[in-house]
Order: sequence, then C-alpha cells, then structure tokens
Amino acid sequence: IGNGDRLIGVIQVLNKKDQEVFNETDESLLSGLSAHVTVALERARLIEAYVEKQRMEETLKLAHDIQMSMVPKIFPPFPDRSEFDIFATLAPAKEVGGDFYDFFFIDNDHLCFAVGDVSGKGVPASLFMAVTKTLFRATASNGGTPGEILARLNAEICRDNESCMFVTLFCAILNIRTGQVDYSNGGHNLPYSLHHSGVSPLKNTGGRALGLVEQSPYASGRMVLAPGEALLLY
Repeated sequence: IGNGDRLIGVIQVLNKKDQEVFNETDESLLSGLSAHVTVALERARLIEAYVEKQRMEETLKLAHDIQMSMVPKIFPPFPDRSEFDIFATLAPAKEVGGDFYDFFFIDNDHLCFAVGDVSGKGVPASLFMAVTKTLFRATASNGGTPGEILARLNAEICRDNESCMFVTLFCAILNIRTGQVDYSNGGHNLPYSLHHSGVSPLKNTGGRALGLVEQSPYASGRMVLAPGEALLLY
C-alpha cells in the first residue's frame, strides 16, 4: 500500500481457499481494496496528527498562561506610592520563552527591579526562566548590593546546571526617597537613562552572563534619577 513514493503498509494474501492460483480478477480486487485502505490509513494518520497538534497547542497555551502569571502584570502595581511610576510588558517570540522581568520592595524605601534573558527559546528556556526568577527574588530578599546579589545568584544557577544554560541579567535597587540607583549587570543589554539633557546608556560595570562560571565577580554602579527622569530596560 503506497501513496506516491511513500510506503504506508503491506497486504499479504496466502493459500487461496479453492487451492487455485490467484488470477487477474483477484489482483484487481486486491488493488481496489488497497486503494481504499490507503485512504483510510492516511485519514487516520492525519486525524491523529491533528489531535496531537491540538493537544500540544493547548499544553503550550497553558504553559504561556502559567509563565505570564509569574511576572507582574497589574499597573500601577503600587497605587499608594506616588513617588515613582513603573511599567513593563513581555511578549515571547514563541508561546513561551526565556525573557522575564521582576520588581518588588526590599523595604519601605528600596525598590529592587531586574530584566533578564535566558539562552534559547521555547519550553527549556521558560523552565530555566522560572527557576532563575524564583532564585533571584529569594536572593535579593536577603539583602546586599546588586553586585553581591548577582554573585550569589550566579553561584546558585551554576550549581547542578547540567543543561549548561545561562542567563543575562540586569539588576538594580532604587532608593525611592533620594532617586539613587545602585545597579549591576550580568552580560545584559545596558539600560538607557532618559534624563533632562538627553538619552544615554548607563556606564557598564562589566560582569558575565550568569550560569557560566561559578566564581564570577559582579561590580556595582551608581546613578541618580532626578524628578521627571526615567530608566528604560529591555
């Protein structure tokens, strides 16, 4: 049984009941039967592939919803804090991906925020993203400078990282009262400062992507946001 040059199956006939040999009539009947069987098998294969595709799409849609629920999506997130504005959005290239952002208060005056990008795309990157984001929040909550936070986070990610994946990450802490921003960069695109005299990238503090070398140093930089100025992370 075939479809063009592709083999779909084999029909075998043996031992005709009347002990006679198979004749042209038998061969014609078998040929017609094979055509019908070919169509039936092809249809069954296509239906099975369609059902599997639908199941996979539903699974990825659920994974997308779960991943989107892991990042803040309600804005303004702190309606009782009038000292600053913050907004973020995430649009994966596929159903799920390795990009993420996060922000949260360490204490009443210090807002920690970050943006990151895991190597690769799809489900593996999204799983690594979930682990990294969870570890980042736990690590940052323990205090320290952004450089110290990235150093501790890098050590955690490197541990048992058999997949050899890595993540670039920019991390900063904003003092709400003074506008002072302490930051550190782990191989990520540098944010832009939108200040009164123009637009410029922040000074690079160095630092490699996280997950590559366990004992990696991460320096901290500092800048001050004046009223009306902003930072653009991407």
